[in-house]
Amino acid sequence: MQEINSNQNKLFKQIKSLINKKYRQKWGQFIIEGERFIDYALTHDYAIEYICIRQDLMASFSNDEKMALYQKKSKVILLPPNLFDELADTEKSQGIIGVLALPKPVEIENIFERSVLPQLIFLDRLQDPGNVGTIIRTADACGIEYIILNKGTVDPYNSKVVRSTAGSILNVKIIEVEDAPFWLNRLSEQGYTLLVTALHAEYAYDDKSAYGQANCLIIGNEANGVSEQIMRLKSHKIKIPIYGKAESLNASVAAGIMMYKINEYCIQNK
Repeated sequence: MQEINSNQNKLFKQIKSLINKKYRQKWGQFIIEGERFIDYALTHDYAIEYICIRQDLMASFSNDEKMALYQKKSKVILLPPNLFDELADTEKSQGIIGVLALPKPVEIENIFERSVLPQLIFLDRLQDPGNVGTIIRTADACGIEYIILNKGTVDPYNSKVVRSTAGSILNVKIIEVEDAPFWLNRLSEQGYTLLVTALHAEYAYDDKSAYGQANCLIIGNEANGVSEQIMRLKSHKIKIPIYGKAESLNASVAAGIMMYKINEYCIQNK
């Protein structure tokens, strides 16, 4: 077990730099926070490179079996409150943070090698970390393994996104692309049905005929929706009804409704 007491410590500075996307990419690491999240990662054999514990909350983690597991699976670092709080993203932290290696990049072409094409979610320039994290969590709950992020979407390993996933960031595969129309056309060529929610649409969300065997659900930017370039592609436009006075649904709520229909029609009833 290592103690760090200076913010000039090289390792501390490296861990703190992971708050910034540039350094997450440089070091190939990201931060998770909270005992439950860390325990989930360890029990599911995700390698945690460092576990940082706030010294004054050490008693919370002094269970012999748990601490033995932490020390067996990772390098444990003790930090005084002032240094730990520089790393924590929550106001009332549990006093424990983990540093994980970023997953190896997944290429979209790998999907086409699958014997059965998986269901996909495509996020077009979403900016709200809470929305992206909630969509990842819901996709995991629905049994949807792959999420494609168009350029301009918030970094999925941003601390707020990671926290919103409640651990599901460890269970999904993230694919990042830059040329959305090219890759969506490629998916269509490979047999995917593109699904886009719209206010004026030919299909109702519960119309089973709107869904193909393999679907790519496209969710657009919170303020501007799906881009015009994408809207011009061949796709099934789907409407989720609104019965009250709201103009539209939150992006993650609309995504959740659609994902559960995909699960019902295309995963559970294959």
